[in-house]
Amino acid sequence: MTLADKVTLARLVLMPLIVAGYLLLPMERHLVFWVCGWLCALAEYTDLMDGRIARRRGEVSDFGKLADPFCDVVYRLGVFLVLLLPVAGVGYAVTAGGPAGIALGEATARFDVIPLDHLWPGQPVYVTGTINGQPQLATSPVPWLPVFLMVMREIIAGALRAMTATKGLVLAARTSGKVKAWIQGITIITLFAFPACFWYRAEWHLAWGFWMTWLCALVSVASILEYIWVNRGVLGQMLSRR
Repeated sequence: MTLADKVTLARLVLMPLIVAGYLLLPMERHLVFWVCGWLCALAEYTDLMDGRIARRRGEVSDFGKLADPFCDVVYRLGVFLVLLLPVAGVGYAVTAGGPAGIALGEATARFDVIPLDHLWPGQPVYVTGTINGQPQLATSPVPWLPVFLMVMREIIAGALRAMTATKGLVLAARTSGKVKAWIQGITIITLFAFPACFWYRAEWHLAWGFWMTWLCALVSVASILEYIWVNRGVLGQMLSRR
């Protein structure tokens, strides 16, 4: 196990820490955003450095080439999936028109109360508790459909790699895959950084999350289509072999 491999595998350790922090850390002083944001920044830094370390130390290996994209997918999709849930169990406060309550633990955390009809398409709504007999509604930072598309993209890409590998064939990597990873990393970090740095959960955060998550999804879909087109010859060989 080389140093570069250990840096790569660190993302598999950081992902469950980010998920646990997102769900369990308190909202007071926006601690949940600060901790998860720094953990995500560290994970993105390991993605930047593992390849450089391997090349500098002459430790480029087949294991590293396979582990790097695998750890990227597990880390980033794990974070996007947990972003579909209300952060810290209270999320972004939503009102259906009645008086909005303040959930337990919200006293020191500033936030906008977002009208239900201001939510973006596909934005999930949860009941996080009750205040004086009234349901406390909340939403998550991202909509569900673009996350679903990103998950399906990685399932298709993984299935294609596995099927061609059984035939002794290799699919060529594409720059679009790197671009997809960079945009996903920027989206994840900013979704935590904005509420952390501004000390406020604002309605515009949901707009940012909506458009950036859809950008991630569209780039992901475009990258898998390019991936299939460029490797159509290899995929044709796979289909022609008995």
